[in-house]
Amino acid sequence: MRRFIWLGIVAAAVLAIPTAQSATAPTVTLNVSKFQVRYGDPLHLAGTVSTHKAGVMVDVYARAFTDSGFKQVAMVTTGKDGAWSYDAKPGIATSYRARTGDNTSRTLLVGVRPAITMTQLDSGLLQVQVEAARSFPGRAVKVQKLDAGVWTTLTQLHLGAKSTALVPKALVPTQSTTVRATMSVNQAGQGYLGGFSAPLPLSSRWVSLTLSTPEIAFGDAVTLTGRISTRQAGTGLTVLARPAANPEFQPLASVTTGSGGKWSLTTMPQVGTVYQAQFNGTTSRILGVGVHPDVRAQVISQERVLAHVDAGRSLKGRDVQVQQLVEGQWQTIAKLPLNRSNEAIFAADSLPGGTSQLRVAMSVNQAGTGYMGAFGKPFVYQR
Repeated sequence: MRRFIWLGIVAAAVLAIPTAQSATAPTVTLNVSKFQVRYGDPLHLAGTVSTHKAGVMVDVYARAFTDSGFKQVAMVTTGKDGAWSYDAKPGIATSYRARTGDNTSRTLLVGVRPAITMTQLDSGLLQVQVEAARSFPGRAVKVQKLDAGVWTTLTQLHLGAKSTALVPKALVPTQSTTVRATMSVNQAGQGYLGGFSAPLPLSSRWVSLTLSTPEIAFGDAVTLTGRISTRQAGTGLTVLARPAANPEFQPLASVTTGSGGKWSLTTMPQVGTVYQAQFNGTTSRILGVGVHPDVRAQVISQERVLAHVDAGRSLKGRDVQVQQLVEGQWQTIAKLPLNRSNEAIFAADSLPGGTSQLRVAMSVNQAGTGYMGAFGKPFVYQR
């Protein structure tokens, strides 16, 4: 009898032991799109949960080089077939892992390179800039040029307080070549890999272009200035323009350089326009100026407000707004379409009582192709 009782107890205990399937919790995998990224570039993390079901919660953890432990940075849910993903932007070398339930994925380390850029300024000088989650004052960068497929060092520079440095004028190549800037892993310091900028082609001839302002009101002028690489006076060049909605550049003017190879041109664009200078087979960078319609308001008899918009063309049927300054915010209180004279009259009954500060405005959508939105000068209105 005791034997049968013991066998029954054993059988019950065996039945109570969970099966391997019920005891196994879901697992999660982790992969990264790359193991090295440039500072500021995105990193794609992805994986799957073993249940292959949608709606499963996955916690993403990260440990930056400067952190003492892992921190949760995201909580995502699986989609079709149990897949999950998350986009990160590590600022320094960072380890990642994923977790679902009690199970954690493998840990992956992603290295980060400083973002190094080299640009040629309008003066012709070369500037190196290094960006990361910290600055690099006093750290060294090398400037290299490409000779017969091999990068050779031109000079070594030390970065300033803003992590920038200028290549001395005497060291800027005068012949066509390609240059880049590099920083070693030792100079980048703890938490960073070494890095290099994108190659920058240099031409033996160049022409620069700058604008006096990026935006103007209709009827105002913009001044274009620049310099040519030869720095010689009396040299001719062409300024090209492409107004909004035009598919191609067209010659705008021929100009002659003055002292030091400098040139300038004042023009009055009717609509938003982009410009480029052309000299001896080379072209400058492309720069654009935006044009706002000229919006004006006038209080007329019986305390009405006349809105006038000058854009060099008819804007009949386009809406203008009257806005009121309320607790530091401009709020639209009335709206009317323009007539054939590009004017609209707001009656007193559509305007606020007492003393208030108003302005007339036109949105970019109402201004139309080639124009930016516009605001008239604020004025005091009393009724």
